[in-house]
Amino acid sequence: MSMKNTVISIFIVFVIALTLSSNKEEAKGAHWAYNEDLGPQEWAQLDEKYRMCEDGLNQSPINITNVISAELNPLTFQSKTKATSIENNGHTVKVNFRNSNSLSIDNQKYYLKQMHFHTPSENKIDGKSYPMEAHLVHTNSAGSIVVVSVMFEIGNDNIVLNKLLRNLPENEGDKYDLKSDVFAYDILPTNKDYYRFNGSLTTPPCTEGVKWFVLKTPVYLSKSQLADFDAAMPTNNRPIQNINARTILD
Repeated sequence: MSMKNTVISIFIVFVIALTLSSNKEEAKGAHWAYNEDLGPQEWAQLDEKYRMCEDGLNQSPINITNVISAELNPLTFQSKTKATSIENNGHTVKVNFRNSNSLSIDNQKYYLKQMHFHTPSENKIDGKSYPMEAHLVHTNSAGSIVVVSVMFEIGNDNIVLNKLLRNLPENEGDKYDLKSDVFAYDILPTNKDYYRFNGSLTTPPCTEGVKWFVLKTPVYLSKSQLADFDAAMPTNNRPIQNINARTILD
């Protein structure tokens, strides 16, 4: 191959690599945060992919109020495997699971992907905010999303959180294998009565069509445990969104 052809070939490879890299960044979406410049009020302007954060009519979180009584089916959880890792992605502390733990509701099975935390809580119940809220994110084979939410109140040490805190990733980008056994639904209260409504992801791109199940009964964590989470992640609760025409079932 001539020198000219070699240079052309190298240039073409470089352009392709650059294009693939740009497409990857584009697919990922613009950087966002919870501070003033990159926070919730600005998300829709940061990237066209985030327009739903402003234009959506079924956004989360909400203040759970004016509920409608209904005969809701019980949530059926199946826990088979323990958590694999815990990471700090700069937005939250996230616990990862294999595809073996599931929630069954409405004749559908949803598999637990991850659990993450918000301080203070994102959703409110009759105007009450809680010190922390955990979101257990599930998907089914069609890609539909279900989030089970549990609130935390200040009290005694939480045994499950103690296991997580042994490997707490304190800095953005840290990710550790979990040495302690943390099974999927150990964090949940015994009473699993819930509020149900349709909503969205609470972070960009604020995708709607998410089924929310907010448990009525909170669990406890200690002040020192809350301080550990606060030190590892920013205040990361999106403001309350309008309910609009939605119904909240009890």
